[in-house]
Amino acid sequence: MQRILPFLHYPNMERRYFAENEAIGVMLSLPKPLAMVQSMALPRKPSNPKLRNKFRGCLLGGGVGDALGAPVEFLHLEEIEQVYGKQGIRDYAPAYGKIGAITDDTQMTLFTAEAMLAAEVDSTQVRSGLDFFRAGSDSYQRWLATQEHAGRPGGPREMSSWLFSQRRLFARRSPGTTCLSSLEALRGKSGRASNDSKGCGAVMRSAPVGMYFAHQLRNQSSRLAAITKTFETARDLASITHGHPTGSLTAGVFAVVVGMLLVDEPLAEAIDAAKGELHKHIFYKETLYAIERAEKLAKSCPRERDALRELGKAFVAEEALAISLYCALCSEDFAEGILLAVNHSGDSSATGSMTGNLLGATCGLEGIPEKWLKPLELRDVIEAVADDLAAYPEWRLTGAEDAAEREFYRKRYPI
Repeated sequence: MQRILPFLHYPNMERRYFAENEAIGVMLSLPKPLAMVQSMALPRKPSNPKLRNKFRGCLLGGGVGDALGAPVEFLHLEEIEQVYGKQGIRDYAPAYGKIGAITDDTQMTLFTAEAMLAAEVDSTQVRSGLDFFRAGSDSYQRWLATQEHAGRPGGPREMSSWLFSQRRLFARRSPGTTCLSSLEALRGKSGRASNDSKGCGAVMRSAPVGMYFAHQLRNQSSRLAAITKTFETARDLASITHGHPTGSLTAGVFAVVVGMLLVDEPLAEAIDAAKGELHKHIFYKETLYAIERAEKLAKSCPRERDALRELGKAFVAEEALAISLYCALCSEDFAEGILLAVNHSGDSSATGSMTGNLLGATCGLEGIPEKWLKPLELRDVIEAVADDLAAYPEWRLTGAEDAAEREFYRKRYPI
């Protein structure tokens, strides 16, 4: 169904609308001197096709891995093999009443992306620093509302945003109890979780932090500072729901690895960069041990389900990170890595999603089999968010002549 944002009124402005796969757009033709550009299309698409390809690969890859793992995320490997054969699950199977259904992993990843972009827009309005923590608190409350109003799309009007208007997000897909209870306790305010949880619900949603900072990571002269900022931002957003240090430090590691992959660093070097940042924090040893165990097993026992057993079940953060890194390190292509990541006794949707983020960032969109992309739930929304993360440095938000574009993105990504 085509849905249109309220048009932004300018005198003598010619207007027309378009919608692409339910990703809302506006075409503006502005009379001079109101615009420097004629026929400005909003939302903007990334001008760099390679960048767009890798960003779409990262976010859609996560969605594909999530959807492949969804039917088996609570099964032991023996049960998976009993249902799907000795090779395990090899293709989409029904979950939540459909084929290609995503879970809360992809839902929360999208709301993390919203938070990053909302902070970017807000900083141009108030001329202050980027407040990712406040934006994350708001966006995760929107996600909570989609769970509380599941089956009754719409939700509270005061929480409106473009992502919140996507009716298909109003569905409960086995959301983590830690995320739900933490956000319920923080309702109406910003703050950190008071629990001691290190569940995987924070690390699995952190890829958009690395995607946002990938633009800064391209600059070699400021890369070290960008790595630190990536790590700290992902850690802070994780702490909104998870109070244990490992629950948030793993998110920092994962975001740095994703960001480095998007600027064409090899996976091994991306992991080294993340480990270097991890060492700066207290309570790092548990996370570091899990990473190094994954690296060792990827070399000594590549592509082995027994190795996954040694790494754990992924219900806690360091195990989810380790399994995802292992699968990405020892796979030869996207399909091989994803199928390895979802066939184990544990949280298959989390490891599928995270491995998909890593491999999608590496191989790009064309490396993901079309048979998995075509039926993927919310593909259009995922693509639109990936494009925004890739294109936001090109947004025109600060000049007097940019009022229409500024207002468009302010409504699309509000705080």
